[in-house]
Amino acid sequence: MSDFVRCLVGMFAVIAPFGALATVTAGRVRAGALPHAGVGDLTRRLWVRSPAAAFVVLAVIALLNEPLLDWLKISPESFQFAASAAMAPLAVRLILAGDLMPAPDRPLPSYAWFAPFAVPMLAGPSSIIAAVSYAARFGEIEAILATATVCALTAALFVLSDRFEKVPLVVVQTAARLSGGLLVLIAVELAVDGVRSV
Repeated sequence: MSDFVRCLVGMFAVIAPFGALATVTAGRVRAGALPHAGVGDLTRRLWVRSPAAAFVVLAVIALLNEPLLDWLKISPESFQFAASAAMAPLAVRLILAGDLMPAPDRPLPSYAWFAPFAVPMLAGPSSIIAAVSYAARFGEIEAILATATVCALTAALFVLSDRFEKVPLVVVQTAARLSGGLLVLIAVELAVDGVRSV
């Protein structure tokens, strides 16, 4: 498997587009917290700007992986081992709840496209740690291209989210749970590879 594909699979698991979609879909159902696609300025910002902002955050972190690890005085191998432990809470959330965070139950402020949807939902601790780890392990370009691909997929799912309302929420949550299972496998692989490298 190429380095890019490994980065892509890893970033897909930590950004978890279907987990984000489950949160957005459930938020629409609850108290009209999220407007339907194509309605209102918040929706346009949420659907397009959230994944774009998450991409920018993660790309900058990937580019700064070496200075960040040097500043923390952590070797990439040790960081990789620690990254696997940091991914566990997200994996548990995805597996048990089938989403990335609880769906909002009230109308959202105008900055919601950035917080909480871009950061911390899409660019949360696990995603940031993965961006650093994959950039150090496989290279910045591969990590950034993989992140861009997953963020574009997430934006496409958000834009098409009104079509997912016809699909039972449990189907979207099942896809998110599969992402959680994939994240568990990736975390184990990172831990094993980190131990072998040390």
